[in-house]
Amino acid sequence: MKKMISFVAVAAMLIVFAGCSGSSGPDAPTGLTVTGNAPITLSWNGVSGATSYNVYRGTISGALSTKTRLASNDNATTYTDLSTIAGTIYYYQVTAEDSNGVSNASNEVTATSQSQNGNSNSNPFVLIGLKSGSGIVLSWGNVSGAVSYNVYRDTISAFITHKIKIASGIITTTYTDAAVTSGNTYYYQVTAVNASGIEIEGTDETSVTF
Repeated sequence: MKKMISFVAVAAMLIVFAGCSGSSGPDAPTGLTVTGNAPITLSWNGVSGATSYNVYRGTISGALSTKTRLASNDNATTYTDLSTIAGTIYYYQVTAEDSNGVSNASNEVTATSQSQNGNSNSNPFVLIGLKSGSGIVLSWGNVSGAVSYNVYRDTISAFITHKIKIASGIITTTYTDAAVTSGNTYYYQVTAVNASGIEIEGTDETSVTF
């Protein structure tokens, strides 16, 4: 009987020790709020020790598992959603991450988009792409409050958050993409960036076959 009691005690101690030594992520972000809806902009409180944040979005209220991850490895505590549909209600949550893992989800917030793909209906931000010589030439309208522009590209139609940023800090309203291959179709979007480095507007997607 004593041997059995000793065995149970040792086993219990091992379980406790294993639980204590397991890795865990940082605290969950707090104070997630919607600071704008044309486009939808989020902000939250920074988490001590966090190295990045993940942003999730869904079209129904619910747990994190009901949402799609929009952004990851983002070390900012703000996020602008440039892939919305005007009039649609969205639900957002954020997680924090460090070398030990990922936190629980933040509070959930909801917002109704007042813009299409981050593009204000009252101030269309139109992107035009044309095949020209050895590249694809993109051009767009100037956006009030913008100091530069970023260009995003993919080889399939996708939300801007899934595209690759191929150029940033552009101070003109044109860009030539020379890294293209004959026979391929490319999908582009451009964002306008203000003096604080925040993307304030985004074009609709345009595609060009080279």
